[in-house]
Amino acid sequence: MARHLRSAAGKDALPDHDSLVRYIRRWESGKVVTMTERYRLLYGRVFSRDPRMLFADCGDNEIDGEREEVDLTNRRDALKLGLATTVSQVLGEAAYEAMEFTRRAGTTAVGRATLDHLHNAVNDITGSYSRRAPAELFTVARFHRRKVDQLIAGPHTLKEERELYVCAGWLSETLAWLAHDLGDPLAGQAYALDCYEHADQAGHDELCAWAADVMASIALHAGQPERAVRAAERGLRRVSAGHPLEVRLHAQVSRGHARLGDHDAFDASFRQGDRLWNALPACTPRRPDGLDTGPLAAYAMTTYTASSYLWLGDYEQARRHAERAIQAHEATPIGHRSASREAIAHLDLATAMACLGSATDAVQQGLRALATPRMVASVHARATALDNVLTTRFPGTSHAAEFRAALAATEQVGATP
Repeated sequence: MARHLRSAAGKDALPDHDSLVRYIRRWESGKVVTMTERYRLLYGRVFSRDPRMLFADCGDNEIDGEREEVDLTNRRDALKLGLATTVSQVLGEAAYEAMEFTRRAGTTAVGRATLDHLHNAVNDITGSYSRRAPAELFTVARFHRRKVDQLIAGPHTLKEERELYVCAGWLSETLAWLAHDLGDPLAGQAYALDCYEHADQAGHDELCAWAADVMASIALHAGQPERAVRAAERGLRRVSAGHPLEVRLHAQVSRGHARLGDHDAFDASFRQGDRLWNALPACTPRRPDGLDTGPLAAYAMTTYTASSYLWLGDYEQARRHAERAIQAHEATPIGHRSASREAIAHLDLATAMACLGSATDAVQQGLRALATPRMVASVHARATALDNVLTTRFPGTSHAAEFRAALAATEQVGATP
C-alpha cells in the first residue's frame, strides 16, 4: 500500500518507506482517528474512487465517541474492501491477459491441412524441375512462392513459421535454377540469396548449402569464378560432413579455381572432393522432392571436372571425365535424369575430342547434345563454345559447317517471364 501511495504521489515528497508503512498500519487499525486531506486524495487515486466514498467527513474534536467508532469501522472496512477489490480486479485482468496470450500463440490462418497441401505442391514443383519446360515451371513456382509469402505475412504459429520459411526456401532454390536456365543470372542470384536467407532464418543448414550450390553455378556461368568459389565455400560451412552435397560443393570450388587458371588450387579441391566421393555410402539421402543426392555428387565430380580440365587445357583428362559423366547420367533412371546436365557432358566430350583432333567424333557428340529436350541457356552457351572450337580448329570443313547449321536451327527454350 505504501508503494501504491508513493506511486500516486508522483514527484510529491512522502515520508520514507518504513514511516509510511507505520502510518498505514495505524490508519487501518483505528489507532489514529484523523487522516489529512492529502492522504485521502492519494488513497482516492490508488483505488480510483472519490475520497468521500472511502472516508467520512470527520473533524478532530467534533466527533462523539459513538460516531467516531462507526467512522473508524467504516474507514477500516472501506480501506480493506478497496484494497481487496483492486487486487481482485488486477488478478481478473491478469487471468484474461494470460488467456489472450495463449489464444494469440495459437492463432493462425495456416493450419496443418494448408501446410500439407503446400508441402505437396513444393515437392511436385521441385521434383519436376528436369521434366517441365523452364518458362512454364517458373510461372507455377513463382505463383506458389508468392502464396507462401502471403502466409508468412499473415497470422501463424511459431512452428508454422519455420515450415513456411523452409517451403519458401525450396521454392526460391528452384526459381533460382529456372532463372539460370532462362538466361537471367540477376534473377537467379536474387532467388538463390532469398533461399539462403529463409533457410538461415529457419535454421535449415542443408538448405543453406543447396542455396550456396546454385549461387556458385550461376556465378561461374556469369563469368564470376571468384564469386563462385566464395559461394561454394560458404555452403561448405553449413553442410553436414559426409553428405553428398559436401562432395558437390568441393567440385564447385575446384571448377571455380580451374576457371581462374589456378591448377594447384583446383587439384587440392578436386582431391578433397574425390576422397569424400569415394567414401559415400551406397545408400545416400534424398532431398524433400525425392531426388537422390548420390547421383548429384557423381554429376559434379565428373561433369564439373571435365569442364575444369578443358579450361586448364588438359584435354585427355577432360575426355576421360566427360565419358564418366555420360555413363553416370545413363545409369540414372529416366525419370531422375537431368537432360541439360547430360547435354553439357556430351558437349564437354565433343570439345575435348575436337581439341584432340577428332572432328568427326566431336560433331557426333555435339549433335547428340543439340537433340536435348532441354536447350537451356547454359547448354546453348556451351554449344556456342564448341562451335567456336570447331570453326577455329577445322575452318572451312564440312564438320564445322554441319554443327553450325544444327546449332542455328535450335532455339533456346523459353523466354524470361
